[in-house]
Amino acid sequence: MEKDQRRSPRIMFNIPLTVTGIDDQGRPFEAEGRTITLNRHGARVQVAQPLNPGQTIRVVNQINEEEADFQVIGPISPRLDRLGEWGIKCLEEDRNIWDIAFPSVGEAVDAHVLVECRQCHTLALEPLSLVEVEVLETAGLFSKLCSQCQVSTPWGYPLRVFEVDCKPYPMAPADAGTTPPLPENRRRAVRKPSQLPARLRDYYGESEVIQTENLSQEGFCFSSARKYLVGQGILVICPFSKDDERPEVRARIVREERLGDGDRHFYGVRLDPPLR
Repeated sequence: MEKDQRRSPRIMFNIPLTVTGIDDQGRPFEAEGRTITLNRHGARVQVAQPLNPGQTIRVVNQINEEEADFQVIGPISPRLDRLGEWGIKCLEEDRNIWDIAFPSVGEAVDAHVLVECRQCHTLALEPLSLVEVEVLETAGLFSKLCSQCQVSTPWGYPLRVFEVDCKPYPMAPADAGTTPPLPENRRRAVRKPSQLPARLRDYYGESEVIQTENLSQEGFCFSSARKYLVGQGILVICPFSKDDERPEVRARIVREERLGDGDRHFYGVRLDPPLR
């Protein structure tokens, strides 16, 4: 797995946004958008409004109404159906409008999982051991010290459900001069933002250890510089540990999206039903 150079862990999370600023004609604009991935210092966002590198925009988190100034770093993918994806960074170093507690940089942990305190409902991208992940997946809750409650409280996956995805959202044609609404994302199973180690092995014997971006009962998404084909069968161990290797599970690549202009791609994996 490639070394992560980010200042804080990135997480795939879909938060609705309101973006305001000044366009090329000097006119104020207001547009809706959503995060695709985010960390403490910035985000990859999808916005139905052309933006310019270096431009300052005001971003409002529609969930908690927190807001801050961000700078547009540049486009991440070409505009598609009047939607563009952009990298933005927060210009207010001490602001965290996502309402998520991020772990410190450089922590040596097995996984990062978005969890919520059942007592005060604080959200945190929590560094967990694989044992804690197993407790969370089976019992549904685990105990840890809450910085807000100042006592040990039960934590579990967030009760506030935000859908996450690993590819751009399709848009229906809209009338000229209007800002198209962002569509709803409909899934049979909710994907939970969880960064777990997983080992993938193809049927030719090639394998790699990756980190999931999110997962559900049906599968997960991940990014890799390695080329996989949609429909390709693979064998998966998730979560993966060299010290406690679990049985492999059959799975299939069902989705692929190029990540920006680099060599990395996002992939969607669907687990095959067990053989009877």
